[in-house]
Amino acid sequence: MVLLSAGLGACSFFQGELMQGSFWASNPFKSNDEAELGIANLAKGNYVAAEGNFQRALKRNPKDIHALLGAGILYQNTGQLTKAREMYEAVLAIRPDESQQFVVWSNISTRPASQIASVNLSLLDSGDVTGAIGAAGTRGGPSAMTAPVPHTPKVSSAPSTSAMLGRPPQMSAPMPRSGAALPSVPSIGKFAGGDSNVISRFATIRALRDQGLLTQQEFNSRRRANIGALLPLTAPPPSAGLDRPVPSTEQITGRLRAIGRALEMRAISVTQHAAERNMILDALMPSAPVVVANPKAPPHGLMEAADSVRRLEQLRDTGYIGSDEYAKERQAIELVMQPKQPERAPVAQTSPAAQPGQPVRMQKSTGPSPAIHLASFRTRKSADRGWAQIRRAHKNLIGDLDHKITKVNLGRKGTYYRLKAGPFESAGEAKSMCGKLKRRRQFCEATVME
Repeated sequence: MVLLSAGLGACSFFQGELMQGSFWASNPFKSNDEAELGIANLAKGNYVAAEGNFQRALKRNPKDIHALLGAGILYQNTGQLTKAREMYEAVLAIRPDESQQFVVWSNISTRPASQIASVNLSLLDSGDVTGAIGAAGTRGGPSAMTAPVPHTPKVSSAPSTSAMLGRPPQMSAPMPRSGAALPSVPSIGKFAGGDSNVISRFATIRALRDQGLLTQQEFNSRRRANIGALLPLTAPPPSAGLDRPVPSTEQITGRLRAIGRALEMRAISVTQHAAERNMILDALMPSAPVVVANPKAPPHGLMEAADSVRRLEQLRDTGYIGSDEYAKERQAIELVMQPKQPERAPVAQTSPAAQPGQPVRMQKSTGPSPAIHLASFRTRKSADRGWAQIRRAHKNLIGDLDHKITKVNLGRKGTYYRLKAGPFESAGEAKSMCGKLKRRRQFCEATVME
C-alpha cells in the first residue's frame, strides 16, 4: 500500500510539474541557448531577431551576463542609448568574475565582460568618442569560438558612440539632423584661420577646468606658458604649433572621461591612465613647451593696429584675457603706432683750430638707435649675468655689440630689467639679426636704445 501510494503521487508530480515547460525553463543545468542565438544574430546584423533572443533569455534568467551585454551592444548600435545604459549597469551590478569573457574580434583575444561593459558605458558618457580597447563580440571563456567570426555589417542609423562589436571605429561623427540641438561649447567668437585654432585650445582647457578634468594649478601653468599666443606684444612666445587644427572640446572631454571611467573599473592601470592623459593635454597645450614659436611681429599701419585692438576686445569680452592683460597689450599696440621721432641730421661743427681749407669734422647728435631686445630679468645682477651668457652663446653674431639694461615698471607684475644690444645702422639690420638669433632658439625683438 505504501509503494502504491508513492507511485500514484509520483505520477501526479510528473503530470503536474515535469510535463510543464516552466520546470525545464528554470532548470539550472540547462544552458541558455537564446543568448548565444542572439549574439549570432547580432553578428549577422539581424537586430530584430537578436532582440527577441535576448528578451527571451533574460525572461528565463534576468542575470544572464551574455544576454545583458549583447542587448546593451544591440541597443547602443541602434541608438537606444537609455536601454543600452541599463544593460551595462546591470552587468556591472552583478559583478561577474574574470571567467565571464567575450571575444575581441579586432585581435581575436578575450576580455572580461565587466571591462567591456565599463568601456562601452564610458563611450555613452563621452558622447562622441569611439573605440577604446577594440571590438567585443561573442561569448568566450573556456569554450570560446575558434571559427572565424564575420564582421558586423555597417548600419547607417548607428550613432557615433557605437559599441565594441567587431567593426572599425568610425572616424567622423554623423551629421546632426535638422533642428537637433548641438551641445554647448565655449564661444570662440569671430576668429578665423589659425587664430580660431588657438582660441579653440584656450576654450578647451577652460572647459576642462570648469568640468573638473583639469586642476586650477594645471590650468594656470598651461595658460601662463602659452598666453603669448593671445598677447604677442606683452607675453613670452608660446609653444609652436598652437595654430594647427585640434579636436573639438566634446571629443577631448569625452576621451578624458572615458579613460577616467576605465581607470575606475580597473580596465587600465594608473600608469597607462597618466601617460594617455598627459599626452592628450600636452598635445592640446603643453605646460613646458619644447619648441617655442617665433615672436609675432607688431602691427604695421593703422589698419593692422585697428584689427589687433578689435581682436583684443573680443578676447576680453569672451573672458580669455583679463582687464589688466587687455590694458597692457593695448598700450603696447598704441606705443608701436606712435610716430617715431625724426632722426636729427648730423650737425657740422667747426673746430676752433680749424683753418680755412681743412675738412670739417662731423659730429652726430645722441638719440634713439635701432637695437634688439634679448631678455628681461628681475634684477640688474641677473641681467648682467644673462648678457654674459647670451654673448658667449652667440659670440660670432653679437660679440661686437654694446648692451644696455633698462629698468621698466610693469605695475602689478613688478619691476623688470630689459637687456638690449646694439646699436645697428637701421631697423632692417636689427630685424635681420633677430631672424638669425630666432633660428638659434634665442628670443629677440627689434627695438631702440639710447
